[in-house]
Amino acid sequence: MFARLRSLLTFRRRVRTELGHGVFLSYSGDRDRQWLPHLQRVIEKQSRPWYRPPHIRVFLDASGVSIGPQLWSKIEAGLARSDWLVVLASPESKASAWVGREIEWWLEHKAVDNILLVVTAGRLVWDEQRGDWNTELSTALPAVLSGRFEQQPVWKSVDLRRLGGEGGYVPDVDGVAFGIASVVRGLPENELRSEGLRDTRRNLRTAKIVAAVLAFLFLIASAVSVFAVVSRAEATRQRDRAVAQQLITESSQFGARNPFGNRVKALAAWRIDPSPDSRLAVLNASVNPASGVLSHTWPVLSVAFSPDGRTVASGGGDGVVRLWGTADQRKAGKSLIGHHQGVTAVAFGPAGKTLASASFDGTVRLWDVARRTQIGVPLSPHGGIIHAVAFSPDGRTLVTADESSESVRVWDVATHRQIAKLHGGTTGSYAVAFSPDGRVFASSSGTQVQLWDAAGRRPIGKPLTVGFSGSGSLAFSPDGRTLAAVSGDAVQLWDPVSRTTKGQPFGSASSGVRSVTFSPDGAGLAVGYTDGSARLWDVRRRSPSGEPFVGHASEVTALAFSPDGSALASASDDTTVRLWDVRSQRRIGAPIGIGDATGAALSPNGRTLAVVGTDYSVRLWNVATRRQTGDPLVTGERTLGFMVSFSPDSAVLAIAARGVELWDVAARRLIGTLPLGTDDVMSLAFSPDGKTLATAGGGSVRVWDLAARRLTGTALDVRATSVAFSPDGRTLATNTERDTVALWDVATHRRIGETPAHHTAHISSVAFSPDGKTLASASRDSTVRVWDAATREQIGHALVGHRSGVTSVVFSPDGRTLATGSMDQTVRLWDRATGRQIADPLEGHTAGVAGVAFDPGGRTLTSWSEDGTALLWNVEATVDPVRFLCRWARGAFTADRWRDEVPQGPATRPLCPES
Repeated sequence: MFARLRSLLTFRRRVRTELGHGVFLSYSGDRDRQWLPHLQRVIEKQSRPWYRPPHIRVFLDASGVSIGPQLWSKIEAGLARSDWLVVLASPESKASAWVGREIEWWLEHKAVDNILLVVTAGRLVWDEQRGDWNTELSTALPAVLSGRFEQQPVWKSVDLRRLGGEGGYVPDVDGVAFGIASVVRGLPENELRSEGLRDTRRNLRTAKIVAAVLAFLFLIASAVSVFAVVSRAEATRQRDRAVAQQLITESSQFGARNPFGNRVKALAAWRIDPSPDSRLAVLNASVNPASGVLSHTWPVLSVAFSPDGRTVASGGGDGVVRLWGTADQRKAGKSLIGHHQGVTAVAFGPAGKTLASASFDGTVRLWDVARRTQIGVPLSPHGGIIHAVAFSPDGRTLVTADESSESVRVWDVATHRQIAKLHGGTTGSYAVAFSPDGRVFASSSGTQVQLWDAAGRRPIGKPLTVGFSGSGSLAFSPDGRTLAAVSGDAVQLWDPVSRTTKGQPFGSASSGVRSVTFSPDGAGLAVGYTDGSARLWDVRRRSPSGEPFVGHASEVTALAFSPDGSALASASDDTTVRLWDVRSQRRIGAPIGIGDATGAALSPNGRTLAVVGTDYSVRLWNVATRRQTGDPLVTGERTLGFMVSFSPDSAVLAIAARGVELWDVAARRLIGTLPLGTDDVMSLAFSPDGKTLATAGGGSVRVWDLAARRLTGTALDVRATSVAFSPDGRTLATNTERDTVALWDVATHRRIGETPAHHTAHISSVAFSPDGKTLASASRDSTVRVWDAATREQIGHALVGHRSGVTSVVFSPDGRTLATGSMDQTVRLWDRATGRQIADPLEGHTAGVAGVAFDPGGRTLTSWSEDGTALLWNVEATVDPVRFLCRWARGAFTADRWRDEVPQGPATRPLCPES
């Protein structure tokens, strides 16, 4: 049976192959090329039964002939097997050498009467008197056809049909097809159309029978296979979920050991199974401070970022300088080999095209970074070990520090010539640094720092005594107004102009200080310690900024910030360089010194912070500039219940003190008051439309119509210290004396529900989610609970992590993140979907956190504290952690990384979106 079937199929293919072409279409021009394949299909279909060959076969070179050296032979074969030559006449065909050649072949081998003309553009004009074409008026006539016809031939012009709307016009393909078929088959068009109708009906009957049979077979096949398909799909889903969970676990375990793999695994888990757990893994990976580990085989004494931040150079004890890509933490090209002993210092030139390296071998070498080749001969001062090297800001001069008595040397970079020898200290020099303007450079002998006039190459005053010992590490601040030097086991700041110290030494720890460097904004100072840790310090406050970077197994020998300040590189004797994501510390700039405060509120637009001082004044601070704007709005002795709240448009500030005062923020003038009597106000809240104000105090909650300056009804019978409107303004949430949250109908002032008494201490803050479906409450019992606003039932477990009472809670604008402030001096971020904390706490305050608030985009969080400061935190990763990580990677999350980190099974997927 099967043999016979194969025989029939072979026969069918042979018959179809041997069929000639009824029509050869000759054309030229892009316009005709676009619709001719459609014309070919219409002519060949002609409503024929599916199992029969076409009545007319059409040869079209664009559909079956490839361009190449055999082109004409294939066209010639198509012409030979065709009965009719259909010339698509147009100005393009008239000018086409190929069309002319095809017509000449036809005239030589076949009859001119079997040429059919179809005018697609231009026109044909027959001159009856001459019995030939009018060549002057016939703009579409190929020249080779002139004088070929004994009588006027048949030709057809293409009609154009208008598309709907503004679509323009298209050829009437059906009309052209039936016109050609009518001539070729010798049948009138109406008979062809009738034949087509009969064939269509026959085809429909056949199709119905076939469809019925196929449907029956399909039902049988579906019944047999659907279970297998579903089972296979479910097995694939289960496998993918298991792999995603494995990746999530591995991502959390990798941490600082393989931070890049940590991020890849988290992203892969999200791509395989985009669940709340995998999103949390991406969140945690995006705020992981460790960005990468660059491994050497010898201790590393030096590290530097290129000016564009894309490359890190590090010098090893093996005398090799290695270059690394900051995006993928892989070696970038070949290493720089030339030193005979360990490399002590590396420095990029200002343009990033040149790199200088110093060594124990007593030489300095200059390298072409792009070519990875040495430039000229080494600089050999013959002064022993060269400890440090620094380029001038213009890149023309190089300063080196060595162990000789004339230990500071100045070199011309272009000529490699030494142009000055300076006495740097009795024991040699161990560090050099240029000021940002290039006018001054400093050298350190470990116990003294000498300032030098760069132009005159002479000392500026006497050396500065920095301590009885030190590593000699030096760094100028970006504005050049401060010089940091290691002094014993701490860091001393100096004013290089007045040559006086700035405050007391700081940055000390249980271990010694080895290296220092300023952040690009000058607000932070990175300090490396002999115990292998590195830490960021707030320069103005002389206080730590966030947690220390821990991971090195030996002392941190050198530090370098990336040009944008987002990353810190630390070199260590443990043979590694580590890259740290400074953004994971998330502090933005210096603190805002708001002073002692009893209350504060951030405007909804995130631009203004209103602060109530202990002197009962209200001051406004510009968050961007960190400066107070204007004089206080109010001053003088007031009541204890002194609270502030902004209207939703940030235009009005409500101040509670012997009533409620309403202030125009822009004009800084009083625009109205609400009479409250002598009751202390513990909380204020505007409705979302800004027309209503709720005040809590005096044993009740009042709701005010701000336009009429009067109460909207009777007071709510609840003793509350926190109030919050739902996003639609219809519901008001308050805490109660029973440590529950009560919900009230704003229109009727009726209590509509209350949460269970799960808190065990006073509720200090309540907040609605942006969609109004959930409600969060923060309590002095150190927990935060989330409630279903409709059922008042608790959602999930309590958020536990703070070590003391929680003072404030707020939802991010997208509702996915909760931020909380606590008396334990920390701010914490929580993933709303999983109820778990995101990374480590945000630390920087030195007293209890009084309040937290997001900016409108959710990318910045502001916290204010009893320590007299407000801090800004970069929480951009919580908005879109996937895009955040992908932007950080700069294209390093490739398919190769997927194959390296993801177990076999799930199909490879792009880790990052294309745009």
